[in-house]
Amino acid sequence: MRAFLGLSLDGKTKLAIEAWRNKALPNFNTPVPAVNFHVTLAFLGQVTAKNLDALTSQIATMPEVSEFSVSLNHMGYWAKPKACWLGCDNTHQAHLQLASQLNKIAKTSGLIIPKQDYVPHLTLARKCTLNPPAPLIEPDFSWQAKEFHLFESVSSPHGVAYHIRLSWPLKMAFSFNR
Repeated sequence: MRAFLGLSLDGKTKLAIEAWRNKALPNFNTPVPAVNFHVTLAFLGQVTAKNLDALTSQIATMPEVSEFSVSLNHMGYWAKPKACWLGCDNTHQAHLQLASQLNKIAKTSGLIIPKQDYVPHLTLARKCTLNPPAPLIEPDFSWQAKEFHLFESVSSPHGVAYHIRLSWPLKMAFSFNR
């Protein structure tokens, strides 16, 4: 199976991003459907049953990571994959720690992970031949990451769909007010 580890957004945030994209940006030929919105933590590629067993065993024993807030508040564009995306100006340290841990686990599970810096982002559209103009309305979306998931990428004649196959909770952060 083709897979990745990532964060899912709640439905309200997905719909708000889709509505913002439709108002603030030009129409894209290949917009990512809101149902597919996610933030990748570790791209896994093709995963065998053996890789999956090793991966899930190691995830079960990794140190806990606390819940964290994810803010998507600026746009970006990558020319090579021709992707328009939303990113984070300030990524929470727990988010970076989780991505780093999961990429290390993926490597020790026998998966070949691309060597590149982690840039947390949500893809808005693919196959964008040009960098879109600045948005008419600045993006400003936030949600609390309370769990992360193993997603399977499934291709069909209607496009790609991302299905959550496994989930792991993040440690609830407590604060005491006096």
